[in-house]
Amino acid sequence: MKKAYILIADGFEETEAIGTWDALRRGGVDARFVTINSTPAVEGAHGLKFTADHTLAEVSKSSEKVDAIALPGGLGNAERLKASKEARVYLQAYYDDRKVVGAMCASPMVLGDMGLLEGKKATIYPGMEAELKGAEHHNAEAYIDGNVITGRGPVYGLAFGVAILSKLEGEEKAREVASGLLLHEKGVETLPFLK
Repeated sequence: MKKAYILIADGFEETEAIGTWDALRRGGVDARFVTINSTPAVEGAHGLKFTADHTLAEVSKSSEKVDAIALPGGLGNAERLKASKEARVYLQAYYDDRKVVGAMCASPMVLGDMGLLEGKKATIYPGMEAELKGAEHHNAEAYIDGNVITGRGPVYGLAFGVAILSKLEGEEKAREVASGLLLHEKGVETLPFLK
């Protein structure tokens, strides 16, 4: 079974985190929440009190590497992840190993600041395009460029999860999950990466 970590800090966008988790779980991926906080307790951008499955300190000690890392947005979450040396080291290792690295809403700013978007095509929350340092901006709900996946904003949390799923389990499984979520209905033009 493929595994994915959804990396969060205080201020994470709840709908993006849960939407990503939900799409991955529906596709058979063991998705878990990992926080950079010192304890599993995390508070979302809109006050949701949440308990993550693991802390980053715990998973960093393990030699096991999962198949994907996803960063939901929320400006507070993105800023905290960007400022976390531990998170940056962890993300860089996954990127260097050609694992799937995803970020959505405000969080592509983390990848941009690290230089991981250089020469790539990406999307981000409207008005934050300058944070996509070195990338070509595309106004898409989710965009896949190699092992990097970016998503646009809160309403696209499920689409972002399906994009990650397509890299982990293939387009057929992603299309099946997207269809069950009504994201990829016949006659409705969505999810360009599943055309």
